[in-house]
Amino acid sequence: MSHVKIRCPSCSANGEIEISEDYLKNVSKGLLAINIPEGTICEHTFIAYVDRNLKVRDYFIADFKIDLPDIAPSEEIEEKKIPSKEVINLDLIKLNLSALLLTYVLKSIFSKQKIVLVSDQEFLYEHIHNFFNYITRDAFKAEIEIVNNQDYKKNKKEYQDCMVFEGNKILNNIEKIIDDKKLKVEKYFIQSFLSEHDLSYSYIMLKNEIRKSHQLSKSIVDYANEQQIEKLDVKIIVDFLIEKFNLKLQKTYLNFIINILKYYFEVNVSETSDASGFLKLI
Repeated sequence: MSHVKIRCPSCSANGEIEISEDYLKNVSKGLLAINIPEGTICEHTFIAYVDRNLKVRDYFIADFKIDLPDIAPSEEIEEKKIPSKEVINLDLIKLNLSALLLTYVLKSIFSKQKIVLVSDQEFLYEHIHNFFNYITRDAFKAEIEIVNNQDYKKNKKEYQDCMVFEGNKILNNIEKIIDDKKLKVEKYFIQSFLSEHDLSYSYIMLKNEIRKSHQLSKSIVDYANEQQIEKLDVKIIVDFLIEKFNLKLQKTYLNFIINILKYYFEVNVSETSDASGFLKLI
């Protein structure tokens, strides 16, 4: 066993953890994501990124807890099969795509934006495409293009209408869609995905949460169309979810759904002070 010194990115508490050398064997160019559960170093849960030399290169923390909606999974939502390693190598995904980048991509997908990833790691291209196609299948449409650094610099003007990321760097942020203070649900999805050691379950969990958010949003859109509601407000949304699913969403998750309605489905949702006041009450 190898020892790694850890410092909490939230409270700066210090501690030490043990890592099996078997895990480090798979780390070459990428970073190993290690989940640090509550009570290991301090009261916080976070992810530490460690290189093959046992140096911590980065941290990722979702310093909050979200009550995800629990709706009865239908055959259309519940996913039980995962792709083979040849189709999607999840180890490669977890080693080479940071939690922050995964969060940014999810947010862009939920906002119906075209995405460009700048990377010179061509061996990852097919796995990245297959990964995002898999987790968004039968739900959100993911438009992702991957280009190397040289091609991006040469054709930069072609990507002015795209969200562009290179590692953790945001090279183009359309309408300031990426706001680190408003990524709580996306961060929670990704932290849960990366923290799960069972690869099969981590796939299924992430995919099903994405599909669940699509189902809830789409059901609201369908209801608005059926009732010929031209402009939704928070009260209409909350009342519908209670009646349809017997579901009362946590404020953070409700805001997440409202943003999907506005940006992905392009639904007119009231932003009046009355709506803001109603949100504060739930």
